[in-house]
Amino acid sequence: MPSPPPPFHFLRSHHSPISSVHFNPSNTLLYSGDQDGYISILDLKVRRVVGYWKAHEGGILGLEEWQGGLISHGRDNIIHFHQPLKKPYISFGIGNTQKKGLEVVKSLPTNTLNFCRFSLLPLSPSTVDNHDEVNKKGKGKENEALMAVPSLLDSELVDIYHLPSMRRIHASVNHVPKVAPLTKDTVVPNQDRSGLVMSIHLRLDPATSQITLSIGYEDGRVELFISSTQSIDTVFDARMSQTPDDNPWKMVWRGKGHNEAVMGMDVDRLGRYGWTVSADHRLVRYDFGKVIQDKLDLDDQSIMKEYGMKSIGNSSVAVNASGKVIAVGGWFGKIRLFSAESFKPLGSLSSHRETVHTLSFANPVNHTQRVQDTEDQSTIDIEEDDDSDDEDEEDTDTIPKERWLASGGKDTKVALWALMDFEQGLKDD
Repeated sequence: MPSPPPPFHFLRSHHSPISSVHFNPSNTLLYSGDQDGYISILDLKVRRVVGYWKAHEGGILGLEEWQGGLISHGRDNIIHFHQPLKKPYISFGIGNTQKKGLEVVKSLPTNTLNFCRFSLLPLSPSTVDNHDEVNKKGKGKENEALMAVPSLLDSELVDIYHLPSMRRIHASVNHVPKVAPLTKDTVVPNQDRSGLVMSIHLRLDPATSQITLSIGYEDGRVELFISSTQSIDTVFDARMSQTPDDNPWKMVWRGKGHNEAVMGMDVDRLGRYGWTVSADHRLVRYDFGKVIQDKLDLDDQSIMKEYGMKSIGNSSVAVNASGKVIAVGGWFGKIRLFSAESFKPLGSLSSHRETVHTLSFANPVNHTQRVQDTEDQSTIDIEEDDDSDDEDEEDTDTIPKERWLASGGKDTKVALWALMDFEQGLKDD
């Protein structure tokens, strides 16, 4: 096994533990957020910070770019939708510049009791051509998306919102209604509540137009729900329904891979496989694709496969764009890499001194985006002292950005790694 590379770049602009990192779709910007509510924007072309400001009164739970604008989710019970960052990127919120952050164009109240970030599912125009009820009042054909968040009324439930209308279309989708009034002699079936929602993931399979919702819970359980894009037209509240048959989201699988809370969870781009980590030593894989394709029983545990890592205490997990490499961040600062198919260890990365709270792989980039990236203007008005430094720039420009990995830790640092090409070796797994 080759010796692990050091990070090729460090971002040191934050002064509290990092809680979220996110590459924009073209891998030209890296967003990072910390537990004091500050957001940093790093221009990856010149590796300089072009924005740093306090966006929330509480810590940052999640960051994502949609339609060129940043979405930020804070512990202050609100999700902000920011204006797009325009080129050429001019440094702001740094030093004595007057502009202190991206303008907030709209906001959505949410529930952050459980530290669970939102999940965003962009919908292509072809996906939503069959429906027009939700966005009838929109101006022309707008790009649409679904957003899943913990319910405002119950942290054990999940709500689905439609964007850009900001309408809640499905409420409490994982609520199980009581089939009959309870009496003192009623024997309650084994449908215990699973605790707080810890992680939410929306995915779409373009081949079937089927939407999947996977949820990780405080008691270590994972549940899988399926719906279709046609359900976007249906406004539904599971708490008001007398029967589960009315719910556009159908639970198709549930299982428990951990004895403690799901601390980290990720699902590949098509929703076929999921992975979870917890305070224990297990890395658990879930074959969601088999559940759907073979229509397995609700409690069929055969789709879970676990791998015992050498140490306990894991806080984050991420799958790369190809779905072949898994990264796991631990309490003691190490990042371990595994084959998604065989769990074969691929190496470990060591730079953080404390817990690795968040991981993010770069996005797949097509040839057109690569050409644009080399031609685009980048940052102007760069400040030299921006708390951003390069450890080793010698070879990183030749490594495709889709092999980059960003990590954020309790030590307040963001590290950027350029991974070797594991794809060829994994073909033999």
